[in-house]
Amino acid sequence: MKTLSFLVDKNLRIRTWSDDLRMLTGTDASSAVGKKYTELFPRILSHDKEAVKQVFERRRTVSLKTCHFQCLSHHRQADIRLSPVRKVNGTVQQVQIEMTPGDPCSIGQQLIDSQKLISIGKIAATLAHGVRNPLNAIKGAVVYLRDRYDHEKTLVEFTDILQSEISRLETFISRFLSTTAFDTDSSLVDVNELIQKIKVFVSLQTYTQDIRCEYFLSPVPPIEISSFHLEQALMNVINNSLEAMRSGGKLTIRTALKTGSPASYITIEISDTGAGIDPSSLPAVADQPKKGPGRGFGLFIADEIVKYCHGHLKISGEKGKGTTVTFMLPVQHQKDGEHL
Repeated sequence: MKTLSFLVDKNLRIRTWSDDLRMLTGTDASSAVGKKYTELFPRILSHDKEAVKQVFERRRTVSLKTCHFQCLSHHRQADIRLSPVRKVNGTVQQVQIEMTPGDPCSIGQQLIDSQKLISIGKIAATLAHGVRNPLNAIKGAVVYLRDRYDHEKTLVEFTDILQSEISRLETFISRFLSTTAFDTDSSLVDVNELIQKIKVFVSLQTYTQDIRCEYFLSPVPPIEISSFHLEQALMNVINNSLEAMRSGGKLTIRTALKTGSPASYITIEISDTGAGIDPSSLPAVADQPKKGPGRGFGLFIADEIVKYCHGHLKISGEKGKGTTVTFMLPVQHQKDGEHL
């Protein structure tokens, strides 16, 4: 468990606070700053005396082992270090309290995860409302193009796909704004057929970016899933791959059936030749959206969709050598042992 720290003044009032401390105590910075630290933690004693005041008086660091305190989930122990923070003239202005808990707070982590999902939900709802007007404009343009150029076979093929996708997107937005994001009808989906449809959309992007795309689709059984959500998850990952590559890159998509016990899985492997990922960051890639441009919500949402379907999302890669994202979706079986 990493060290957590905050500053207190001569009156024992908290001057700084962090998200890690919020996870530990359930108290955010707006509520913690200005309070005496003793309102959130037991008084820190050294030889039965107030340790913070001793640091102010003696201007020396105090280290304490296995101090007890209460977090959100249970009583815990932590090593504590109190260090003087001096002004230019040498007087002690504040005391830094550093705590190194022995183990993480499980309820605190759940609280942070919940708040992260709430934040994403708010952004998604705002996005859903914002998409409606331009979607109507696109729908009108597609209808016009189809009527105006109905003799162009290729254009008609694309406008058919666009009209179908616009209709599904309109339905999804309406459901999303009135119920939960994953509360959508599921059906038997042919994964290879879905990828063939995605291939049409991807071909437009790969052509303009000069990226080669290869497909290796093995025979797989249909699976019970929301076609819309699976398509959304796949496109999120594919778009990430395309954004990660320069001209001359290669995108590879493979499907396969992995049999085993207690379950069999359909795997959908999406590989790119982009910048790759630092192996040390792999465990957190899908769990923690980034801040700033390219927040990583697409991969996070893909992971949530796969989890909802009782599957797994695996990420592998090496810096400078590309990234591979593998969807593992469980195959349901009939009572006689045959695939559905």
